Amino acid sequence: MGVSEAECVLVVSFESAEAFQREYAANLVNGGVFVASDELLELRTRVQVKLLLRFCGKQIGFAGEVVHQVTPEMARLGAPAGVAVQFDKPAEQVREWLEPLRAASGAPEHSLRRSGKRDAPRTPARVPARVAGADAELAGHTRNLSRSGVLVSVPGQGVPVGEKVQLSLSHPTSGESMDLEGVVVRQVEEDGEGSALGIQFVPSAETERFVEGIQSAEHMRRIGGISGAIAELGVVNLLQMFAATAPAGTLTLRNGEHEGVIGFEEGMLRFVRLGGISGRKALTRLVSWSEGSFEFHAHLDAVESLEAPLALEAALLEAAVEQDEFGRNDRRCFRSDATPSVADAGADHDDLSKVEAAVLDLARAGFTVRRIVDFIPEPDSEVYRALESLSDRGALSF
Repeated sequence: MGVSEAECVLVVSFESAEAFQREYAANLVNGGVFVASDELLELRTRVQVKLLLRFCGKQIGFAGEVVHQVTPEMARLGAPAGVAVQFDKPAEQVREWLEPLRAASGAPEHSLRRSGKRDAPRTPARVPARVAGADAELAGHTRNLSRSGVLVSVPGQGVPVGEKVQLSLSHPTSGESMDLEGVVVRQVEEDGEGSALGIQFVPSAETERFVEGIQSAEHMRRIGGISGAIAELGVVNLLQMFAATAPAGTLTLRNGEHEGVIGFEEGMLRFVRLGGISGRKALTRLVSWSEGSFEFHAHLDAVESLEAPLALEAALLEAAVEQDEFGRNDRRCFRSDATPSVADAGADHDDLSKVEAAVLDLARAGFTVRRIVDFIPEPDSEVYRALESLSDRGALSF
């Protein structure tokens, strides 16, 4: 692969059918391509991409624009340097033009190609989403998306399986939104950190075009991303290294069914989410993860945040101190699924702290220990200290 900056022509050469098949399945099928090169073009640069299939003596060209860079500095963290290009033509048309070349190379037909019996593959996608059920309207973001269903992270207890909902999805670049009627077919509980809802909807030609547009845009966002195991470096080191090599970015962390997302820009934390928990509280929990996987890309996702931006280094130091404090709490007597009982006589104190008063209010409302700890925005260690203090006073029993 090479770059001709004088003519803004990017040349991608395939010496073998196998190399073309890999790029077709990974990127071309979604209407774009990653060009590995140490010579970087500025974002939004208009380019012509020439695909040279040397193994069969054919070539094809596409116009497009640079949508992502992986700098040589970022490449040292595990990804090839280069630029991602999004073609002007819709992904479906790109596939139609490349399909004869794919067939000639011996690659299998891709599942996104139109046919009456095609499957509905889910692809990673993080775009704003709203879910309106019978009793609640929840704002969250998608995790993955197919032509007939979506997995959405939402705060709180979510919506029961089987309930009909109104789903609103937003395109990450155009801002266009679409409302869909669906039904909740799966609920993923995340130890009190909110939930993820699997929602199924009936596909139509209009929804398929909209979903495919989101999938293509999200794919271009992910081209050139860096991924790996959290255990290799730890969350704190990952954040510090990425922030030192990219002016902005989004780090996604996964541990089992749990998913956290951290966005930064110019040394400031713009958002931190872990299920339904956000801000400092979410960051403290995420930096404690020693297992799972991460994915980083040098774009700031459009994730809503109610918290003010935080200085990255100061926030990480505070999270480390809070994690140390949390480790000193004796939480063995507080089962997370236990519902504490309130003894009104023991709770009649004028000297209750703000956190202790909040704990009592939630306990009276029938909250479990897990929900109390998650609901109160103060650090987990402070909430557990309040639980311990109220228990010692006889205001709470477990």
